[in-house]
Amino acid sequence: MTQPLRDLDDVSSFKLSAQGRERLFELTNECIVCWTNSSGWPVGMPHSFVWSDGKFWVHTTNKRQRVKALTARPDSCIVVTSKGTEMSGAMVTAKTHAIVHHGDRDLVRWLLPLFFGRTGLGPDAESRAQLMELFDTPSRVVIEFTPVEFFTYSSAELDDAVLSSGFDGWERRSPGRLVGEAGSSSGG
Repeated sequence: MTQPLRDLDDVSSFKLSAQGRERLFELTNECIVCWTNSSGWPVGMPHSFVWSDGKFWVHTTNKRQRVKALTARPDSCIVVTSKGTEMSGAMVTAKTHAIVHHGDRDLVRWLLPLFFGRTGLGPDAESRAQLMELFDTPSRVVIEFTPVEFFTYSSAELDDAVLSSGFDGWERRSPGRLVGEAGSSSGG
């Protein structure tokens, strides 16, 4: 048995498993894409994403400043949380290397249907065709984010450690308890 917890100063050992991380990427379709601007300031923007072949895939247009920034400075990160999913208290930050694919129509046409499916857009063939007409433009780019390193957190792991250390009051916290409620999934 591991040592009982005495405080919560260091929660870095409460990690999401690789299986839990994959489950999180299945359950959610939103991430925060982070990059630096030309002045060196970090910037982030929510994006819907597709997780495929061990990479994050997003699309936007070449008119966005992030496209220019990520082309010039591909070191970036992606942040994904379990907010709004059945999996409570799971968080992932991935240090990533971005590749901006300009003018690759085949890649755009591969990604867009996957994107529509993950976000619930285009429930039938007619609406998907209309969406393709709106999105599949010459300025549309695909950004591929290859993870270099993952940093994860699982509040389910923390809950287990706190409860096994004898802190009975932990179960009674409210409102909106993060984990351990009936039917919740620890993801690990």
